[in-house]
Amino acid sequence: PTQKLLDQLGRHGQRPAHIHFFVSAPGFRTLTTQINIQGDKYIYEDFAFATRDELIPDVTHHTDEAALRDKGVDRPFATITFNFALPHAVEGVPSTLIDRPRAAA
Repeated sequence: PTQKLLDQLGRHGQRPAHIHFFVSAPGFRTLTTQINIQGDKYIYEDFAFATRDELIPDVTHHTDEAALRDKGVDRPFATITFNFALPHAVEGVPSTLIDRPRAAA
C-alpha cells in the first residue's frame, strides 16, 4: 500500500543506506537517531525525509595493507567517526524511551 501511494505521488520508496542508533546514559535523555552513509544514491531522496546534512558523516576507506593487517582483515574496509550528544534529563519531562519489543542484536 505504501508503494502504491508513493507511485501516485510520483515518488520512489527507497531509503538511503543508514544505521539506526539507540543511545542512552544515566542522567540523560535517550536518543533515537540514524546516520546515513555518504555517497548513497538516495541520500537526498529519502522518502521518509530522514536525511539531514549533519547526519551524513564522512566515510574513510582503508586499503593500505598495513592498516588491513593492524585490523586483522584481508579486505579493504571503511570507518565512520560520529559524535552523539545527549541532552540532560529534566525532571517532569517524559522519557524519550518508549517500552516496546525490539529485535535482539
